Amino acid sequence: MPAFTALRGYPYSVPTDPTDVAGDIQALAEAVDTDLQALQAIVGPRPMARVRGVTSVTTEGATADFADLPMELIDFNVGGAIAPLTSGKVQILLPGMWMVVSTYIYMQPAGPNVASIGVDLMDTAANNEIGRSSTHLFPAGTEFQRNMDVSGMKQVVPGLSDTLHLRAETRRFAAASTAVTFRDRTMTLLRMTES
Repeated sequence: MPAFTALRGYPYSVPTDPTDVAGDIQALAEAVDTDLQALQAIVGPRPMARVRGVTSVTTEGATADFADLPMELIDFNVGGAIAPLTSGKVQILLPGMWMVVSTYIYMQPAGPNVASIGVDLMDTAANNEIGRSSTHLFPAGTEFQRNMDVSGMKQVVPGLSDTLHLRAETRRFAAASTAVTFRDRTMTLLRMTES
């Protein structure tokens, strides 16, 4: 008569059992298979979403210049993670700790006056940054564009929803207008915990 593990109930042979290697291995495999099917049914997919923006946005103005980078398309929305896009912003619907990773492409500045180019990952309601990236390295020669990313974490409280957006930031050495164009961008959201 086989014994069973205390936690998962998997069968194993005891010294007094008759030798049946094939049967014992089959019984263990079937027990593991049944257990994994039950676990898979409970776990389900992790809520996540990815959105993107494709319309170019150009900053052109004062020494410090900001512009929203709207999100326009939903690539996927697993588990009802986000609401439909409005005003280019992303509204998280489920509570928990969320990891957010965004990528963006910026073009070669139109002149030599640009000091830095960056993007802020913004908590819209609190109007503060949850992530920021900037660079002083610009595309040169025939490169024309570069890719960068920005990431952050956001705690969403049960019963509330939070809205995020990307904001371009261009800093110049002087007030002379030098255009910087931001192109394609993405925002990927992944719920890490449920509370």
